[in-house]
Amino acid sequence: MEPERLLPFPVHAQQQRAWDAARATTLVEILAPARFAPDVIALRFAEHGAPPEDMTWARLDRGARGRAAELTSARVGAGDRVVLMLPTGPAFFEAFFGTLLAGAVPVPVAPPPSARREKAAALFDTIVRIAHDCSAAAVVGLDRPLALLAEYLRERDIDLTLVSVSTPAMEPAAPGVATAAPRDLALLQYTSGSTSHPKGVELTHANIIANTSAIASAIVHGASAGVFWLPLHHDMGLIGGALTALYCRRPAVLMPPQAFARDPARWLQYLSDVRATITVAPNFAFSHCARTVTDEDVADLDLSALEVALNGAEPVEPAAIAAFEERFAKQGLKAGTVRPVYGLAESALAVTFGDPGPPLVDVVQADALEREGHARPPDGGGRTRSFVSVGRPLPTQEVRVVDAADRALADREVGEIVVRGPSITRGYYRQPEATTAALRGGWLHTGDLGYMAEGRLYITGRSKDLIIRLGRNYHAQDFERVVGAVPGVLPGGVVAFGVETADTTRIVVVAETRVREAEALVDLNARIRECCRQHFDIGPDDVRLATPGEIPRTTSGKVRRQACRQQYEAEMTASRP
Repeated sequence: MEPERLLPFPVHAQQQRAWDAARATTLVEILAPARFAPDVIALRFAEHGAPPEDMTWARLDRGARGRAAELTSARVGAGDRVVLMLPTGPAFFEAFFGTLLAGAVPVPVAPPPSARREKAAALFDTIVRIAHDCSAAAVVGLDRPLALLAEYLRERDIDLTLVSVSTPAMEPAAPGVATAAPRDLALLQYTSGSTSHPKGVELTHANIIANTSAIASAIVHGASAGVFWLPLHHDMGLIGGALTALYCRRPAVLMPPQAFARDPARWLQYLSDVRATITVAPNFAFSHCARTVTDEDVADLDLSALEVALNGAEPVEPAAIAAFEERFAKQGLKAGTVRPVYGLAESALAVTFGDPGPPLVDVVQADALEREGHARPPDGGGRTRSFVSVGRPLPTQEVRVVDAADRALADREVGEIVVRGPSITRGYYRQPEATTAALRGGWLHTGDLGYMAEGRLYITGRSKDLIIRLGRNYHAQDFERVVGAVPGVLPGGVVAFGVETADTTRIVVVAETRVREAEALVDLNARIRECCRQHFDIGPDDVRLATPGEIPRTTSGKVRRQACRQQYEAEMTASRP
């Protein structure tokens, strides 16, 4: 049977005219198609092992208005913050847009991954900390997680208003809802905490619309749908996936992250079923699919419609892109479909997009990079380093690379990446010092290091993760990439960092492994050290082999280097006589 295709919106000339007349300038206005295309599918939810559930524009609008009435009844008012502790599903979007229609500000957070108390409690510390940080008027969730949260709050004598959305949205007594202006706060996007404690990034309606519009202008949507599985509390999942699709009036298939984790082939299956033209994912997902998806899983798939697969949210590896495209070429996947991108929550999401075609890899002299901060082409000898281009700035974004005095650097000089444009945050919520440090002279200082070459941006690392040893600059991600390829080390389970001592900087590597035998652990430790010496002419001063899951991570799965370093330093202090 022919797979069911999702038709894009608009579908004929009259709707096209209506869409042109209703182009959104705020997130509230994104719901406009409910007036002139009520029965067109806006979102399809594909849960693992369950039939897909469609949400039309009329259902989305009606549900959002009902949730707005419920929030108003719970005394949520204009400007209040509402924490959304919801998984991927219709309830999330009803609550998200309902919060906006009530005049309040949505604050998405990671929902508990399990309905079991012991697993849910591990996340409640973060959720309560975020709710306290933004003085949330309410926490919205489903019955079972809210019951567990209520128990958690009672044990700690914490007072929070909890609102369940497990039952169908109420019918609002009146059609009136709050209006929004482009300059109004539309979203508090809490950072992942991979490099620091989470901070609430303030994004206005204008910020988000500017970014979704720029994304739309940079990619070819074609005449089909997108398929997305990244979590909705993450900017790439919410803004880069769902909100951009809704802004463009293109239907989207949304999978919960757990569905991808259980069966990565389902992502490819939905791409094939609806003839999707766009998807987004972090680098590990492409590598994971290339390694684990079997021929039987994809025997009947057709990926020829896919035009753009954006690769971002973590360092991009050319080998992962090549492996993915080669692995699924027989299913019609075109070379050059996977495109590296760069962005961050403080810019709503996207900053640069890679060019169509194979990723551009720049090979440079390692010594010049480490000693002088210059990305010079090879001179025929010595060690080299390779970096992937994350592309050119979006039309609305300006990107520069600057030195410590904020002076613009020339091509191939490494410095801090700064960004300016209409999607840049107005600051961190109630954190004036952090805001002042990040926003200087009209530019957002990202904390990321890189260089420009022929108009394209190359990322070399983060300033906080720079390890300076004997006058050379090493990036933590480079050690992590090299160690992660050592047999016996779990992919994505490596953290590297520097520890300052009175005499020098110690290089420390923590690697997760399933190896448990003492002799095998000694061998793995030695192989890690030797691999680092071969690549960097220097080995780590300490290698710690950890059990799977021992390295601290954010709710989106990124390793927390600074937290790991702090744990290491605390252990060292405790072990001293």
